[in-house]
Order: sequence, then C-alpha cells, then structure tokens
Amino acid sequence: MLRNAKINTLRVAQLTVAAIMAAAAPVCFTLAAPARAAVIDVHCAGSFSRSFSPAVTATPQTVTVTEAFDYDTCAIGPSATGAASIAVSLSCVPVTAGPPETETVTWNDATGGTSTITWSAPTVAGQTAIFTGTVTAGRYAGDSATKVTSGISYLGSVVGCLLGTPVSSTTGLVDSIVLTQ
Repeated sequence: MLRNAKINTLRVAQLTVAAIMAAAAPVCFTLAAPARAAVIDVHCAGSFSRSFSPAVTATPQTVTVTEAFDYDTCAIGPSATGAASIAVSLSCVPVTAGPPETETVTWNDATGGTSTITWSAPTVAGQTAIFTGTVTAGRYAGDSATKVTSGISYLGSVVGCLLGTPVSSTTGLVDSIVLTQ
C-alpha cells in the first residue's frame, strides 16, 4: 500500500507540473513578439548636382546650396527626383559635412505624390557622405531613410578654388537611397 501511495503522489506531482506548464505556455509564447524583418519600400541609385550662390571661395562666407537629386535606377520602388536648399558657411577648405536638411522627393509613377525626408547632418569619409533620416510627411511617411553619396567633382575643384577659381557647382553619384518600414 505504501508503494501505491508513492505512485499516486508521484502521478499527482507530474500532473500538477504538466497543468502548470500547460497554463504558462500561452503566457510565455505571447510575451515574446516575433522578429520582423524591415520592409524595403524604395532602393534606388542615381546622381546629384549642387549649385552654390555665391560661389565658394577661399574666404568663408554664407552660401545658399541648392541640390537636385535624380533617383533614376531603382531595384525596388519608383524612380524619383529630389530637391533641397540650405544656407551654410563655406570656403574651399576645410570641406564640412553640412547641417541637417530637408529634402522633397517627387515620385515618378502613376501613384505620384511627394515625400518629405528630414536628414540628419551627414557623416563624411573622404568623398562619401552618409545621410540618415526619416520620411516625415507624404508618401512613405514614417519610413527610415538612408542615403549614400559620392561627390566626384568638388574635391577636384579644391586646388583651383585655393588658386582663385571659385566653385559654383558640383556633381556626384547617389550610390543608394533606401526607405524602409
């Protein structure tokens, strides 16, 4: 009889643990949110141009920089154009990264529309600038934005600028612009 009591106690303990585990399982599984991959809405490359008014010289001065972007090679999403304008103190050297800016992007598809992207000040390494930001209004509002550019003409103009030839415009490549949810 002692043996039956031990078996019954063991069986009750096992059933109790199983009942607790069964009751706790939904709580454990609902507390952990499933990992979600970022959804890419746009992934494009292209080119840009910048004009400086007045032209950049060896003497620091406040310059209005007007930028035009052409996002014409897209793996995901529609092609687009972008525009931004900022006022910043510039001279031939040192080349500065520039302040935060706001870009208006116009989409070239049947849906059309625009997006407003607020960019943080870029990180510059050599001729490459990396921008991060957020789509603050319009199409893709709420998306995270990343843009990588390569300024291919400004650095070549620096020597001429230092020798007295002002820089009125530059061009470069948009290596990528990516908008993700």
